[in-house]
Amino acid sequence: MALIHEKIAALLEDMNLSNRQAALKCGIPYGTFNSALKHEREIGWSTLDALARGLGVSFHYFSSETAGLELLPDIRADAAAVKAFEILNTRLQAAARTRQYSGCDVSLQDFLDWWFANSGRLEGFDRLQHAVDMFNPPDAEQNRIQPIRSGPASLASICFEVSDSNQLRSTLNGFSDKVNADLVMAHSEAISRGEPVITHPSLDVKLLNGRRFTRQYRRVLAPVYLPDGKLLVVNFSQDIKTG
Repeated sequence: MALIHEKIAALLEDMNLSNRQAALKCGIPYGTFNSALKHEREIGWSTLDALARGLGVSFHYFSSETAGLELLPDIRADAAAVKAFEILNTRLQAAARTRQYSGCDVSLQDFLDWWFANSGRLEGFDRLQHAVDMFNPPDAEQNRIQPIRSGPASLASICFEVSDSNQLRSTLNGFSDKVNADLVMAHSEAISRGEPVITHPSLDVKLLNGRRFTRQYRRVLAPVYLPDGKLLVVNFSQDIKTG
């Protein structure tokens, strides 16, 4: 398989998207896209640009010269050790691709500089969008925050193992009423203050896959406005420590 086809296949697998779903999301004719992948035909720059924009990844991912990283297990290892190496390989490659998707790391200062430079308007957002989650204002009646986009390299996407806003919503709905009430209060505070709010919350929750998740993290919640004036809340979070 050609390198570019490997990259696209890995990207879609990481985002849990079928060829059809990716084509629809990126505005690419499905028949042409699917045939190009299936038969390893040439994929033009315009298609790659549409993929980068539609999936929120850096074009650098497609232009770099490596598809991933690989470890080589000891050929004398038993079956269990070989399996462990395979799992580690998969996770290492996924982590490497995540860094390639982003093109560069985003710091807390980067996020704050962007917000204040644009006075909270959702402009010039391309460099940051992979690292943040976006929400509608919280639903006070249901006492839930309302995710509408999950950044592929956001802390929530990585730690909760979600690939879209629906999966993130399902995960959040599985949290206790108290945790959800705290999230609603935090989002509401950012909206009422009209500026980024930095906190260092802790989570101790059970995920949908049954795994217990414990973590302290740094969170920035900031109100942002679309060109039509619609209000959203953006979450940029960084890891502090893992329990």
